[in-house]
This record gives sequence, structure tokens and C-alpha cells, in this order.
Amino acid sequence: MGKNPSIDLLKGMLMLLVMAGHAMELAHQQHLALWIGAGFRMPLMIGISGYLLNVARTRAAPSADLFKRYGERMLLPWVVALIAYVLATGAPLSWQTPLDLLLRPPFHLWYVPVLFFLIVTTRLVRLSPLMLLAIGAPISVATMYAFGLDHAPIGTSLLSPDSRYIRYPVYFFFGMLMAERGLATRYLGIVLLVLTLGLTWWSGLQGSGHALAYVPARLMMNLSLIALLPLLSTVRLSFAPLNRIGRDSLFFYLWHPMVMGVVLMSGVGGPMMLALSVLLLAGISRVTSASTPLRRWLGSAPPSRRSQAAPEDALPQPV
Repeated sequence: MGKNPSIDLLKGMLMLLVMAGHAMELAHQQHLALWIGAGFRMPLMIGISGYLLNVARTRAAPSADLFKRYGERMLLPWVVALIAYVLATGAPLSWQTPLDLLLRPPFHLWYVPVLFFLIVTTRLVRLSPLMLLAIGAPISVATMYAFGLDHAPIGTSLLSPDSRYIRYPVYFFFGMLMAERGLATRYLGIVLLVLTLGLTWWSGLQGSGHALAYVPARLMMNLSLIALLPLLSTVRLSFAPLNRIGRDSLFFYLWHPMVMGVVLMSGVGGPMMLALSVLLLAGISRVTSASTPLRRWLGSAPPSRRSQAAPEDALPQPV
């Protein structure tokens, strides 16, 4: 799946929604918009990553090449960010810390290892996207019902993983399926109807405590959004500032909580904190993108080029 301006635009919008949600949380604000955003941001992120994954290359590339590519472009900046956050928070360290950080990553840092786990699963389990979805969907749904939608480990043992490792495959594999098969226009009305029903249902569940209803409402909303990705790709929309954030989504995702925390210490309110954080991250990204070592360590995107990247150069990244 080659680079597409509409997908970059969507990634940029989602990244701003993630930051806006975290700004509201830091400011201790409760609003319907926060509830709705929390319901679709991360599942749609995972779905986009599955949609962008080049399955054939992921399975055909030598293991050393694959791990080198993902190691340099995803895992290395994730490790750097992980160390920075652990040091900044003064978290206690012990012999089991590496396992804790890998299986139960703190804060927002769960996304990269979960995404890498899903990519490795796709490489090792060489089934079609439809078969992977048929296997992964029941596992994901069972996990949602058994452990809820809150972020918590499955079990209490040392090797108990974060529930998101097995809660999100349904979205990732569905994204892969949409990339492979697309969406026929005759189904567009059905998808929009299901999306409307799911969004309306999810919106009405705020503060209800009806945990059993959370799962189908969220699935309806998010699977419908992921199903629209093929049509979005054909429109080819673009807005330079948002597209830049979308292309640099890994950097924004890894470092925005730290930047927002620093800005918050200045005493500004939520909207101003969000605006200043976006500007600071954009400025830091432009500076670091000019240096290959800094770019690799911090996860910032390389300077934009006029020529489009070849399809095999596309990597799924956090938005």
C-alpha cells in the first residue's frame, strides 16, 4: 500500500484528536467529545496500520531485513522514549522491569509493541487476511467481554500481557482485509448506516455502566470507519499541516505526553496547552528530521520529498 495523502490527512487528524483527548484528561475535563474520541481513536489507528501493511513483502523479506527496517523505524525510537519516560517518572527498577515494559508498557507506549506483535503474527501465520480475521475476531471479542475495554493485564502473573495484545487483532486484520478487497460502492449505504447506529449507541453509553453494550457499539463504529478507508484513499485529500503531522505520526505519538506535561507546568489552560504542544512538536520534528541519527533515535519522519515513496517503502506507523 503506497503513501496516500488522504490517509496521511486522516492520521494527522487522529493524532490531533489523541492530543486533544490527553489535554482534556490532564485538565480533568469530562465531555461527550472525550468519550466519543476515546471510543474510536486507537481502534482506527490499528485499522489504518493493518490497511497500510504490505503483507506480501512482510512475509517475503528475510527476517534480518524485516527486523532491521522495523527496528530502526519503530522499535529504536520506542525504546528511547520508554527509557526517557521511565527516568522522568522515577519508576522503581528491578530485574523484572524489562518484562513489565514489554508485556505491560506504561502510559501510551503500548501501541508500538502491540503493532509489532500483530505484524510478526501476520508474518508467521501465513493465512489470508480473511482467515486471520476469522481467527482473530472471536479472540478479540472474547477478550473484550472477559476483561472489558479498560487497559489492564490479563491475569496477575509475571508473564501476563496487556489485554490490548489480543484485544486489537480484529481491527488490524479487518484493515488488512479492506486493503486486499476494498469496499464495493453498493455497500456504502450499509456501512454508513452501521456507522451511524454504532456512533449513536456509543455516545449514549457515556456513564451508563452498561459494559455488555460497550463491545458491540464500539465494534460497529470502528469496523465501519475502517471499511471506509479504501474509499478515502481514492479521494486523495490533502492539507499540508495535517498531512505533515500524519507523516510524522510516530514522533508526535511518542513524545506528545512529555511535551504536554512540560507545557502544563507553565500554568496554561487546556486549549492553549494543546496549541503550544503541537507547535513545539512540529518545530522539534523539523529540527531533528534534518539529522539522520536524531531522526532514528526520536522517530521523526525524514524531510518530505516531492516523489512518492514506492509501495514497498510504506510502513504502518502509529498515528
